[in-house]
Amino acid sequence: MKSRPEIPGGPYLVVGLARSGAAAALGLRTRGGEVLGLDVRSPAGTEALREAGVELHLDDRDGVALLDRVRAVVKSPGVPAQTPVITAAQERDLPVLGELELAWRMLENEFIAVTGTNGKTTTVELIGHIHREAGLPVAVAGNVGTAVSSLVGRLDAEATVVCEASSFQLEDCSQFAPEAAVLLNITPDHLDRHGTLEAYAAAKLRIFARQSESDVAVFPRELASGIDAGRAQPVDFGRDAQAALCEREGRLWWRGVALLALSELRLRGRHNVENAMAAAAVCLARGIEREAVRAGLRSFQGVAHRLE
Repeated sequence: MKSRPEIPGGPYLVVGLARSGAAAALGLRTRGGEVLGLDVRSPAGTEALREAGVELHLDDRDGVALLDRVRAVVKSPGVPAQTPVITAAQERDLPVLGELELAWRMLENEFIAVTGTNGKTTTVELIGHIHREAGLPVAVAGNVGTAVSSLVGRLDAEATVVCEASSFQLEDCSQFAPEAAVLLNITPDHLDRHGTLEAYAAAKLRIFARQSESDVAVFPRELASGIDAGRAQPVDFGRDAQAALCEREGRLWWRGVALLALSELRLRGRHNVENAMAAAAVCLARGIEREAVRAGLRSFQGVAHRLE
């Protein structure tokens, strides 16, 4: 198990108290930290934070004065970096951690992180499904469902965390280094936040930046020329027969050996073939048995309300 960087000492200011920020605040309280919570609105569910001992500052559009009382700031992914309290914290050289970064540091579990413009939710759920087919403990977290920080104090050390990683979350990461990182695709999105496609892509590619030689980096072969997988072991997927996980002759192949026919997939749509290839590639590269991967691909019916 790789060691994690230490979490800065508190007290902490959590900026943004929607699902991810609230989970971060509660995770810090689970560890006994003193936590202040700041939000420009009064989000639902803040009563649970108050009951947990979080000092709430709601309907507050500034919050800069609160920095005098804290030693570190946690930023919810929906909060822009240009928010006054965030820029003021950086000017004071206070540590500013994103929620994903914080959760990763608080959990000792191995991580599989999945990013991409499209397909993240389906792919993380499929990876989780394959782990369950293999009889392996797993927890799936992401933007649609469970915030990663909410797993703190609830998860067996042997479980693998499979999580979505958005560009918003990744741009807030400084040391995040998942044991496996998956990039599905990159198309223009969130340009109102990132400004340019190049900046958006750079945020996505941060998923590989801190990985080590023992880690796995999974990405489409068609994007390989623009990807620096750093020190991780590269694993590509795509229609090119040279890809580690490839599609040809109506079948999926893993390193030259047939895995299953495309007709056996229950997922519908061309995009879901890509998602299935990515999920299979990361699971196989991490040593999950071929039969369990095949069984998972055959039995996974997809995410509720997608393509129904």
